[in-house]
Amino acid sequence: MDSYERSVEVLDQELRGVLGVFADLGDRDWSLPTNLEPVDRAKPHWSLLQLAGHFAASIGLTRTLVAEPRDGQVARDRASFFIFSRAEVAPVVYDHAYKMVEGKKPQDMPGVLAETFGMAIEEARASQPTLVGSGYYALMELGEFVASRVVEAVVHGLDLTDPLGRDPVATADGVAMCASILDQLLARRTVAGRPPDLAADLDWIRAASGRRRAGPYPDHRLPLIG
Repeated sequence: MDSYERSVEVLDQELRGVLGVFADLGDRDWSLPTNLEPVDRAKPHWSLLQLAGHFAASIGLTRTLVAEPRDGQVARDRASFFIFSRAEVAPVVYDHAYKMVEGKKPQDMPGVLAETFGMAIEEARASQPTLVGSGYYALMELGEFVASRVVEAVVHGLDLTDPLGRDPVATADGVAMCASILDQLLARRTVAGRPPDLAADLDWIRAASGRRRAGPYPDHRLPLIG
Protein backbone atom coordinates (compact mmCIF):
# COMPACT_ATOMS: atom_id res chain seq x y z
CA MET A 1 0.00 0.00 0.00
CA ASP A 2 1.55 3.32 -1.05
CA SER A 3 1.46 6.44 1.12
CA TYR A 4 -1.62 7.90 -0.57
CA GLU A 5 -3.60 4.69 -0.33
CA ARG A 6 -2.62 4.48 3.31
CA SER A 7 -3.74 8.06 3.95
CA VAL A 8 -7.13 7.38 2.39
CA GLU A 9 -7.50 4.16 4.38
CA VAL A 10 -6.57 5.90 7.64
CA LEU A 11 -9.02 8.72 6.94
CA ASP A 12 -11.74 6.19 6.16
CA GLN A 13 -11.20 4.42 9.48
CA GLU A 14 -11.17 7.71 11.41
CA LEU A 15 -14.41 8.84 9.81
CA ARG A 16 -16.07 5.49 10.49
CA GLY A 17 -15.24 5.89 14.17
CA VAL A 18 -16.59 9.44 14.26
CA LEU A 19 -19.75 8.45 12.41
CA GLY A 20 -20.34 5.59 14.82
CA VAL A 21 -20.38 8.03 17.74
CA PHE A 22 -22.69 10.49 16.01
CA ALA A 23 -25.05 7.66 15.06
CA ASP A 24 -25.19 6.57 18.70
CA LEU A 25 -26.08 9.97 20.17
CA GLY A 26 -29.26 10.30 22.20
CA ASP A 27 -31.65 13.21 21.73
CA ARG A 28 -30.14 15.20 24.61
CA ASP A 29 -26.55 14.54 23.56
CA TRP A 30 -26.77 16.75 20.48
CA SER A 31 -27.08 19.89 22.59
CA LEU A 32 -24.00 19.13 24.71
CA PRO A 33 -21.36 21.87 24.33
CA THR A 34 -17.93 21.01 23.02
CA ASN A 35 -14.84 22.17 24.88
CA LEU A 36 -13.53 24.09 21.86
CA GLU A 37 -13.17 27.74 22.86
CA PRO A 38 -14.51 30.24 20.26
CA VAL A 39 -12.27 33.17 19.37
CA ASP A 40 -15.11 35.43 20.44
CA ARG A 41 -15.48 34.43 24.09
CA ALA A 42 -18.95 36.04 24.13
CA LYS A 43 -20.26 33.36 21.78
CA PRO A 44 -21.37 29.93 22.95
CA HIS A 45 -19.31 26.84 22.35
CA TRP A 46 -20.40 24.68 19.44
CA SER A 47 -22.81 21.97 20.46
CA LEU A 48 -22.33 18.48 19.08
CA LEU A 49 -24.88 19.45 16.42
CA GLN A 50 -22.69 22.31 15.18
CA LEU A 51 -19.66 20.02 15.39
CA ALA A 52 -21.46 17.66 13.02
CA GLY A 53 -21.99 20.59 10.68
CA HIS A 54 -18.29 21.37 10.76
CA PHE A 55 -17.42 17.75 10.01
CA ALA A 56 -19.73 17.83 7.00
CA ALA A 57 -18.07 21.01 5.75
CA SER A 58 -14.43 20.11 6.39
CA ILE A 59 -14.63 16.61 4.92
CA GLY A 60 -16.88 17.84 2.12
CA LEU A 61 -14.03 20.07 0.93
CA THR A 62 -12.34 16.90 -0.30
CA ARG A 63 -15.17 16.39 -2.75
CA THR A 64 -14.90 19.99 -3.92
CA LEU A 65 -11.19 19.58 -4.64
CA VAL A 66 -11.81 16.41 -6.67
CA ALA A 67 -14.78 17.87 -8.56
CA GLU A 68 -13.01 21.08 -9.55
CA PRO A 69 -9.41 20.40 -10.67
CA ARG A 70 -7.30 23.52 -11.18
CA ASP A 71 -4.13 24.46 -12.99
CA GLY A 72 -1.73 26.52 -10.96
CA GLN A 73 1.00 26.63 -8.38
CA VAL A 74 0.50 24.39 -5.34
CA ALA A 75 0.97 26.56 -2.26
CA ARG A 76 0.04 24.38 0.72
CA ASP A 77 0.72 20.89 2.02
CA ARG A 78 -0.59 18.74 4.89
CA ALA A 79 1.22 20.81 7.53
CA SER A 80 1.06 24.33 6.10
CA PHE A 81 -2.70 23.95 5.64
CA PHE A 82 -2.91 24.74 9.35
CA ILE A 83 -0.86 27.94 9.21
CA PHE A 84 -3.33 30.80 9.19
CA SER A 85 -4.58 33.65 11.31
CA ARG A 86 -7.04 32.11 13.75
CA ALA A 87 -8.47 35.54 14.51
CA GLU A 88 -9.46 35.90 10.85
CA VAL A 89 -10.38 32.33 9.92
CA ALA A 90 -11.95 30.88 13.07
CA PRO A 91 -14.99 33.21 13.16
CA VAL A 92 -15.85 32.25 9.56
CA VAL A 93 -15.50 28.55 10.33
CA TYR A 94 -17.52 29.00 13.53
CA ASP A 95 -20.46 30.60 11.71
CA HIS A 96 -20.32 28.13 8.81
CA ALA A 97 -20.96 25.23 11.18
CA TYR A 98 -24.29 26.81 12.09
CA LYS A 99 -25.17 27.31 8.43
CA MET A 100 -24.44 23.66 7.70
CA VAL A 101 -27.15 22.52 10.13
CA GLU A 102 -29.79 25.12 9.31
CA GLY A 103 -33.15 23.45 8.71
CA LYS A 104 -31.83 20.06 9.82
CA LYS A 105 -32.88 18.00 12.78
CA PRO A 106 -30.18 16.28 14.86
CA GLN A 107 -31.50 12.95 13.69
CA ASP A 108 -30.74 13.98 10.09
CA MET A 109 -27.04 14.48 10.67
CA PRO A 110 -25.79 10.87 10.82
CA GLY A 111 -27.26 10.35 7.36
CA VAL A 112 -25.74 13.60 6.09
CA LEU A 113 -22.34 12.63 7.48
CA ALA A 114 -22.54 9.07 6.18
CA GLU A 115 -23.16 10.36 2.65
CA THR A 116 -20.47 13.06 2.84
CA PHE A 117 -17.85 10.77 4.38
CA GLY A 118 -18.64 7.88 2.07
CA MET A 119 -18.53 9.93 -1.12
CA ALA A 120 -15.35 11.75 -0.06
CA ILE A 121 -13.55 8.45 0.46
CA GLU A 122 -14.94 6.90 -2.72
CA GLU A 123 -13.93 9.89 -4.84
CA ALA A 124 -10.50 10.11 -3.21
CA ARG A 125 -9.84 6.44 -3.96
CA ALA A 126 -10.83 6.97 -7.59
CA SER A 127 -8.49 9.97 -8.01
CA GLN A 128 -4.76 10.51 -8.30
CA PRO A 129 -2.92 12.04 -5.33
CA THR A 130 -1.32 14.58 -7.67
CA LEU A 131 -4.70 16.04 -8.65
CA VAL A 132 -4.62 19.76 -7.84
CA GLY A 133 -7.58 21.77 -6.62
CA SER A 134 -8.75 24.15 -3.96
CA GLY A 135 -7.40 23.41 -0.49
CA TYR A 136 -9.60 26.20 0.89
CA TYR A 137 -6.76 28.68 1.46
CA ALA A 138 -4.72 27.85 -1.64
CA LEU A 139 -4.17 25.15 -4.23
CA MET A 140 -3.18 21.74 -2.86
CA GLU A 141 -2.55 18.27 -4.16
CA LEU A 142 -5.25 15.81 -3.20
CA GLY A 143 -2.75 13.54 -1.44
CA GLU A 144 -1.73 16.36 0.90
CA PHE A 145 -5.30 17.48 1.47
CA VAL A 146 -6.48 13.98 2.40
CA ALA A 147 -3.69 13.76 4.98
CA SER A 148 -4.80 17.08 6.46
CA ARG A 149 -8.31 15.65 6.86
CA VAL A 150 -6.86 12.98 9.16
CA VAL A 151 -5.83 15.78 11.53
CA GLU A 152 -9.34 17.21 11.33
CA ALA A 153 -10.90 13.83 12.07
CA VAL A 154 -8.63 12.98 15.00
CA VAL A 155 -8.71 16.40 16.67
CA HIS A 156 -12.42 17.03 16.21
CA GLY A 157 -13.05 13.43 17.20
CA LEU A 158 -11.78 14.49 20.63
CA ASP A 159 -14.25 17.39 20.55
CA LEU A 160 -16.95 14.77 20.02
CA THR A 161 -16.02 12.17 22.61
CA ASP A 162 -14.78 14.43 25.42
CA PRO A 163 -18.17 16.03 26.24
CA LEU A 164 -19.70 12.55 26.27
CA GLY A 165 -17.09 11.26 28.72
CA ARG A 166 -16.08 8.59 26.23
CA ASP A 167 -12.65 7.32 25.27
CA PRO A 168 -11.27 8.65 21.97
CA VAL A 169 -12.23 6.65 18.88
CA ALA A 170 -9.11 7.55 16.91
CA THR A 171 -7.15 4.59 15.60
CA ALA A 172 -3.46 4.04 16.32
CA ASP A 173 -2.64 4.84 12.69
CA GLY A 174 -4.75 7.98 12.76
CA VAL A 175 -3.13 9.20 15.97
CA ALA A 176 0.35 8.51 14.59
CA MET A 177 -0.33 10.36 11.32
CA CYS A 178 -1.94 13.31 13.10
CA ALA A 179 0.94 13.57 15.58
CA SER A 180 3.51 13.45 12.78
CA ILE A 181 1.79 16.28 10.90
CA LEU A 182 1.68 18.36 14.09
CA ASP A 183 5.42 17.70 14.53
CA GLN A 184 5.96 19.08 11.03
CA LEU A 185 3.74 22.03 11.80
CA LEU A 186 5.71 22.84 14.95
CA ALA A 187 8.93 22.86 12.94
CA ARG A 188 7.39 25.14 10.32
CA ARG A 189 5.99 27.65 12.79
CA THR A 190 8.62 27.82 15.50
CA VAL A 191 11.37 25.73 17.13
CA ALA A 192 11.06 22.04 16.29
CA GLY A 193 10.77 19.31 18.89
CA ARG A 194 7.84 18.50 21.12
CA PRO A 195 8.37 18.69 24.90
CA PRO A 196 9.84 15.43 26.33
CA ASP A 197 6.81 14.73 28.52
CA LEU A 198 4.60 14.74 25.42
CA ALA A 199 6.29 11.72 23.86
CA ALA A 200 2.99 9.84 23.76
CA ASP A 201 1.29 10.84 20.51
CA LEU A 202 -2.19 11.38 21.95
CA ASP A 203 -0.79 13.58 24.74
CA TRP A 204 1.05 15.58 22.09
CA ILE A 205 -2.09 15.96 19.96
CA ARG A 206 -4.10 17.22 22.93
CA ALA A 207 -1.44 19.76 23.89
CA ALA A 208 -0.75 20.89 20.33
CA SER A 209 -4.45 21.38 19.61
CA GLY A 210 -5.36 23.00 22.92
CA ARG A 211 -7.45 20.06 24.05
CA ARG A 212 -5.73 18.96 27.25
CA ARG A 213 -8.20 18.08 29.99
CA ALA A 214 -5.84 19.72 32.51
CA GLY A 215 -5.83 23.02 30.62
CA PRO A 216 -3.32 24.72 28.31
CA TYR A 217 0.15 23.22 28.15
CA PRO A 218 2.83 25.56 29.63
CA ASP A 219 4.88 26.04 26.47
CA HIS A 220 4.72 29.34 24.57
CA ARG A 221 4.79 27.47 21.24
CA LEU A 222 1.47 25.78 21.94
CA PRO A 223 -1.26 25.36 20.95
CA LEU A 224 -0.49 25.11 17.25
CA ILE A 225 -4.11 24.84 16.12
CA GLY A 226 -7.40 25.72 17.73
